[in-house]
Amino acid sequence: MSEAIIQVSHLGKEFGSHSVLKDIDFDVHPQDVTCIIGQSGSGKSTLLRCINMLEIPSSGAILYHGTDITDRKVDVPAYRSKVGMVFQNFNLFNNKTVLDNCMVGQVRVLKKSKEEARQKAIFYLEKVGMAEYINAKPRQLSGGQKQRVAIARALAMEPEVLLFDEPTSALDPQMVGEVLQVMRQLVKDGLTMIIVTHEMAFARDVSKRVIFMAEGVIEEDGTPQEIFEHPTSEKTKEFLSRFINQ
Repeated sequence: MSEAIIQVSHLGKEFGSHSVLKDIDFDVHPQDVTCIIGQSGSGKSTLLRCINMLEIPSSGAILYHGTDITDRKVDVPAYRSKVGMVFQNFNLFNNKTVLDNCMVGQVRVLKKSKEEARQKAIFYLEKVGMAEYINAKPRQLSGGQKQRVAIARALAMEPEVLLFDEPTSALDPQMVGEVLQVMRQLVKDGLTMIIVTHEMAFARDVSKRVIFMAEGVIEEDGTPQEIFEHPTSEKTKEFLSRFINQ
C-alpha cells in the first residue's frame, strides 16, 4: 500500500470539560474516498475542522507526509493549500465575483500571477459547470450553484486532499443532486477525499472506506459493504436501520 498522506493518531478534542473527540485513529492514502457518517453531535465536523486546523486538537497528532501539522512551526496556510476544505455554508466572498472567489487563494497563498490564476479558475469552473457565471456575485446564485463554485475554488488550489463538511446539508433537496454529481466525478478523477455526509446512498456508492462515529469515537470502520450490509456495532445497526429498511 502507498504511503499515507494523512495519519490521525490518538486525536482528542475538548471544549472546556466536554470531550468531543476521543482517541481517533485513521490513515488516508492516495485516491482514498473516506466517508464519515453518524448522528449530529457525534464529532464528525469537529474531526474535519481539526484536520484542517480550524480547531486545534487537545491531544494526539495529525501527520501530513510524516510532519505533525499541530506543531507551531508548521505553516498552516501552506498546509491548507494542500488539504483544502469545502464547507456546509459555502463560505464564499459575497463582495467578489465567482471568478475572483476562485482566484484569490491562488494569488495570495500560491503566489500565482493573475493570468495563471484566472486560467486555472476558469478551467475548474468549467469542470463543475459554472463557467458561464464567472461575473456573477454569490447572491445571484442558487445554493447548489454556490456550492459548485466553492468546490471549484477548492480545486483551483490543486490540493492533494479535499475535505467536505456536509456539503449538501444546506441545500434544497432538488439541488443536492447537482453537487453530488460533481463529487462523483471527482471520485472518478481519483481525487483523495474525506467527506462528512448524511447522504447514505452516496456514501455507500462512492466510498472506499466508511467511518461511523458515535459520541466522539470511531464506533466502526470498514468498507461500504462491511458497514452497510454487515455492521457489527449495535449503534451502527441502529443508526443505519432507517436507511437499510427503505
